[in-house]
Amino acid sequence: MGTRPMGRRRARLVAAGVLAVLAVFALEASQAFAGTLANVSWSVNNSQTGKTAVTYAFSCKTATAGTIKYVTMTVPSGTAGTVAVGTVYGLGAGTVALASNTITYTVTSPVAVAANIPIYLSFTGLTNTSTAGSNTSTVTTQTSVPATIDSGTSQSVTFGSSSTTATVTVAQTLSFTNDTPSFSLAVDPTGTANGSSQAVTLTIQTNAASGYTLAASDTGLSRTSPAYTIPAVSVGPGTGVGTFPASGWGASATLSGSGGHGAAMASGLSGGQFVGYPGSAATFLSATGPTGATADTLVLTDQVKVDYGVPAGNYSDTITYVATPSY
Repeated sequence: MGTRPMGRRRARLVAAGVLAVLAVFALEASQAFAGTLANVSWSVNNSQTGKTAVTYAFSCKTATAGTIKYVTMTVPSGTAGTVAVGTVYGLGAGTVALASNTITYTVTSPVAVAANIPIYLSFTGLTNTSTAGSNTSTVTTQTSVPATIDSGTSQSVTFGSSSTTATVTVAQTLSFTNDTPSFSLAVDPTGTANGSSQAVTLTIQTNAASGYTLAASDTGLSRTSPAYTIPAVSVGPGTGVGTFPASGWGASATLSGSGGHGAAMASGLSGGQFVGYPGSAATFLSATGPTGATADTLVLTDQVKVDYGVPAGNYSDTITYVATPSY
């Protein structure tokens, strides 16, 4: 009997091998983007934003028969944690990883799964996104290539903020009163009538966190033709005198209020001393915190005294108060 040439037999074997490779390739290609997963669901056991140790569960039903190596599930941006495999149905044992907002379950030994087969996967140790809102998950089954077998999108899962941010704006407020817009005094250099006084009550109430200052100044108690100014008893509130001079213009003061916010008069007013009003504003009273429910009350007792060296006539002065809060 004759024998067939070896060259022809080898050619047939090579051709069969090529056909086998083409068949495998055709099988893989036929699985790519083949169908839409049915009944895709995603649930979490705690939907508070930023919550740790949360379990995510995914379920679906296959649409296309195929050999599954990977299942990917998208999660919201910011999802973190040390993810671990929980419960698995419909696939074999495997491992899980979280990267780029995607959970990937890798089947240790790829499993051939028919169409219409339910799959359930749960994962523990996740930390929810810190951003409140509704999110869906896209679940995809893949071959070893990887090539997509089926894919589908779940219903929305809403992550709710675990805190409420409240913003309350408290208006900046300062209330100032002066019970004596003007007054008149009459003095005579003879005897006991050479001096006179008038009490002026000022109140301040504010919610300024760092308190306030109350400054005062005057234009000088003076007359014209001939010009004369009754001298101030001191240069200002920082310098006090214990005895009112024979001729002079100035004030003493008392302070009342709720206390506890650092309210204090200028040093020259301590102990009932007298001070003069300066030509430029100087602090008579200050506080380091809000006054609270009770206003601070400063009573300035303005006093004038004259002797025969003071020319007769009408003298006038304008005292200006400036209350400045420090919010």
